[in-house]
Amino acid sequence: MKFWNRYLKRKEVLLRKQYKTPADLFDSSNRLLIKFFAICGAERMLPEYTRKNGRLIFLVMDLFLYLLVNIYSIANVWGSLMDVVFCLVTLGIAIQGFAKIVAFTSPGLYDLHMYNLDRFTAPALYPEVTDSLYHTATLCKVFIKILMIMFSGLLIGFCFIAITMPIVKRELVLLFGFTLPFIDPKTPVGFAVNCLYQLLQVFEAVIGLMACDVCLLFLIVNATGQMDLIIIYLRRLTDLVNTDLNGNNAKEIADLIKEIVLKHLEHTKHITDMDKLFKKQFFINFGCLIFELVASLAIVVRVPWLPGMAVIVICTIQLFVNCALGTFLSIKNDRLINEIYAVNWYGLSTNHQKTLQQVLLKAQLPVVLSDGFTAIDLLNFVEIYKKIYSYLMVLQNMG
Repeated sequence: MKFWNRYLKRKEVLLRKQYKTPADLFDSSNRLLIKFFAICGAERMLPEYTRKNGRLIFLVMDLFLYLLVNIYSIANVWGSLMDVVFCLVTLGIAIQGFAKIVAFTSPGLYDLHMYNLDRFTAPALYPEVTDSLYHTATLCKVFIKILMIMFSGLLIGFCFIAITMPIVKRELVLLFGFTLPFIDPKTPVGFAVNCLYQLLQVFEAVIGLMACDVCLLFLIVNATGQMDLIIIYLRRLTDLVNTDLNGNNAKEIADLIKEIVLKHLEHTKHITDMDKLFKKQFFINFGCLIFELVASLAIVVRVPWLPGMAVIVICTIQLFVNCALGTFLSIKNDRLINEIYAVNWYGLSTNHQKTLQQVLLKAQLPVVLSDGFTAIDLLNFVEIYKKIYSYLMVLQNMG
């Protein structure tokens, strides 16, 4: 953790020299994210965006074709449990893709994005606010670079395996179990066509998943940044109360408490809107990831299937990132609660105490991201892997 904090501080110093304002730094990360979304036709963060664009239409049609191809492949190998499972591994990706398209091309995402942009362009009341915004923007910049490297490595890995598997095994072996109808993968031409089709699906999946995960990460990092801002105001409030000997700071105290209440209401609304936007997507996404992990593990424990191992890595990364972000949000909220307790309550008037008490009560019952049933956090991640283990044992006993 100390290494990470030192790295962030060094990175922030360098980025401050490169970008004059936090808004410029945050905008640079957003421009990069929009480029990845644009590949899939899902650049919802642009004001002129419409779902009626050729890239998104192509993606949706390709997902429908991909779904039909998987169903055809399952029907083609029906009767052999392992061959069916081999095809089922990739079936959930299509369903997951549709859920992500709905969520990440929704107008609600644009509203959340615009609110975050407004935060960076609003005048800073204190120097610490500017520092906090730089920290938030630095996190976005660092995280998008890290995820770019991770997903690029997975994409290169898939391509490498697709090329080397036929050479090593000395036979025409595809990455995955699904094949195009009426195109025999056992012939050189048929193998080449099916291999290219599978790599196209891998490319779309990796780019789309990376863009969605980075976008969600940006939203969570900004949500924690909102709480950092409130914490700064709370500390300033204590300073004002401690130096208010003759009542000279009464107006400033009243204005600052009003600002704290407004910022916390905005934060609560922001998290509520995020939860409404992503709740169904989380439910479908987590269900598909569990399905894909169980199917992949069922094959990997029997044969050394390299593409399946890569699928396990991708699915685990997705589950962990989503759950870790939920925990990150909860930890920051706990810190906010501690800062509210640390305020000099005895120096506040009764009305101000009651107002701040309402903020405290609201913070103690925070809105959390969920899949409609449970909160998205690392405890949920552990429970999910317990379920995966149970499902895998059942499938193994059936085999």
